[in-house]
Amino acid sequence: MTVLYVLAGLILGSIPVNSSYAQTTEGIEIFVTDNGVHTDLVLPVKTDIIDWRDKLYLRDYAGADSSFTHVGFGWGDRQFYMETPEWKDLTLTTAITSLFWPTRTAMHVEYIAQPLRQNKYQQPVIITEAQYRALVQYILDTFQQQPNGEFLLIEGKGYHTRDNFYEANGKFHLFKTCNSWVNGGLKAMGHRAALWAPFSFMVMRQVRE
Repeated sequence: MTVLYVLAGLILGSIPVNSSYAQTTEGIEIFVTDNGVHTDLVLPVKTDIIDWRDKLYLRDYAGADSSFTHVGFGWGDRQFYMETPEWKDLTLTTAITSLFWPTRTAMHVEYIAQPLRQNKYQQPVIITEAQYRALVQYILDTFQQQPNGEFLLIEGKGYHTRDNFYEANGKFHLFKTCNSWVNGGLKAMGHRAALWAPFSFMVMRQVRE
């Protein structure tokens, strides 16, 4: 089962969609980041399209202020996020549950003090306003929202004073992972992406090409 899963990931992760995509030289810069296992989307705090502080209230982030320039978004298994602030905290039960049963999900949001720099783990992507609107909508649709449009903050679960968790839509399972969510964001805005990307390096491969 494990071998088949890895093989399927390697094969489908190598098949691009939107393969004719050509990156613009001017527009809005976002980043795709990778910690070796998990990928995130990093967006400017404010553009003409959206000011994320109108949704992600700074009062809920004791360590962030109005000078912070970017905000990172990650989607994943709610229990895994809550119980595994570091890899050393991972338990076998949490790992098995998150992979083999459809589980509740959460959005992890982190305010970032200054623009990122390109390196092996941080890849910039320049997109048009239309693409950015599509990506913003994709992210907004992932958050569970109250009737007034407010996100559902999970109180007291952040890892530090600059991040928080929010209730999310969708179920996490073996075939829909944190990386396939980021890959889905690339697809949603028409960027080059993998057909399916369960692993982080497959997401990064597509944004580098």
